[in-house]
Amino acid sequence: MLITDKVAEGKLLHIMRVFRDTVKMAHHLIKAGLDWNNAERRVTSYISNAHYAHSAYQKAKLWGERPYLKLKKKFLFSVGKTAEKGNRNIRLIPSDDCFIVKIKIPHADGRHEWIYAKAIFGKRYLPLLKELSGGTINYGVEVGEDYRIHVYVPLELYCKHLGKKIERRGRSSHIAGFDLNSDRINMAIINDSGELLDVKVKHFPEVTQQGFPIDKAKDMRLKALSELIDYACHHNVEYFVFERLGKRRKKKTNNRNANRKLSKFPKRQLLTHAKVMVAKRGKKFCGVNPAYSSQDAELIAKKLRLDTHTTSAYILAYRYIKSTNTHQRL
Repeated sequence: MLITDKVAEGKLLHIMRVFRDTVKMAHHLIKAGLDWNNAERRVTSYISNAHYAHSAYQKAKLWGERPYLKLKKKFLFSVGKTAEKGNRNIRLIPSDDCFIVKIKIPHADGRHEWIYAKAIFGKRYLPLLKELSGGTINYGVEVGEDYRIHVYVPLELYCKHLGKKIERRGRSSHIAGFDLNSDRINMAIINDSGELLDVKVKHFPEVTQQGFPIDKAKDMRLKALSELIDYACHHNVEYFVFERLGKRRKKKTNNRNANRKLSKFPKRQLLTHAKVMVAKRGKKFCGVNPAYSSQDAELIAKKLRLDTHTTSAYILAYRYIKSTNTHQRL
């Protein structure tokens, strides 16, 4: 993002610093047990804008599990709002060779003002952003300390413009179940009668070793997941079944190595990426209750001649068939 007016840049840096501090205040109120209805007045009075205050509260909720919040970098974020041309406080306006970023600067006396900047995006994103800036779709916008802009796009619109097209073989609509683990991802493909058609496993044991870079581990897991999803798409899989996570619970075992693996395995984050990957390919993401799937897998693994993790993936896919009306009930 480019800002040529130094006065406007100073105002932006000021509101970014205030917003960062507002997020920390909102986090403190959340930890104190206050919901938005009780915290709204205090947070709004600090930043002098109700929508920025609500955006800060939503950001703070993302770090709700932390005992305290320590943010060093300044930033600004505004949640989307359809009734306000997609976003009330930060808007994207298409121009000839770029986008104009319109940012609201709040003041305590209520006389808010707007500042303007230029933003340049890659060509592949332009059709998406032009439709997004039409004013009928809500989108969130975040401005970082380095003036980079992050636009939060609805998943359906993202898949419409940037979806991945994969050729199918035949017209069958198979089901793939996935079992996610810290050092491997197991996949089982079945048909709508529950018959096991194919299995595939991606191993990456090195990511659980002590001292292995977190970012590199994340890349390896995402690459493995993407390859499995592509493989399933090429083999006529329409429904991708993953376990549906409930409330976060701390899991501990008597094994120190197992505890370390569990603590460093971001399963919820991996599931979020899986949902996006599946949607980009025009397929259906399905969540299934994983209760007792591990115990059931131990009982039937020998019968299927599979390991317990692949059997767990099979059980998730099988449960999906039983729980939906779109397939034959078993």
